[in-house]
Amino acid sequence: MRLLIPLFLVLALPVYGQVYKWTDENGVTHFGNQPPPGQQEEVRIRDSQPGSMSADSTAESDIIRQSRELERRKAKKSVREAEQRYRERVAEIRDDLEDRPDYICQGAENRLKSAQDRWHDQKLQGYSIADERYYEQLIKDRQRHRDNVCR
Repeated sequence: MRLLIPLFLVLALPVYGQVYKWTDENGVTHFGNQPPPGQQEEVRIRDSQPGSMSADSTAESDIIRQSRELERRKAKKSVREAEQRYRERVAEIRDDLEDRPDYICQGAENRLKSAQDRWHDQKLQGYSIADERYYEQLIKDRQRHRDNVCR
């Protein structure tokens, strides 16, 4: 327990020299900046100052960077696939609309033909000037409507 406190103090201070570790004949581990007589082992202490990059943190940063890059690529691919599905769906809808008959235009043409047929029938039965003006105006209105919706 006594040796742990000095050990923590040594590790907490930024040391720029070599640190040696040895075990004496009683099995007690010692640390020091001078090589001990006999058995010795050099200990590498990494710099723990804020903002310093060790090999482990650089490797971790590379892994994080690669992970973010992979996520970014996946997101881009997902967006491209969604855009492609959107374009395909729009093309399907356009094709479907082009294949459908234009019911609005067809209805306008049918109403115009109906007005022309009724005017023709009225002419065969006899008509007044008011009837003539009414049907001519009705036919003009129906023609205008047909021209507006059948473009």
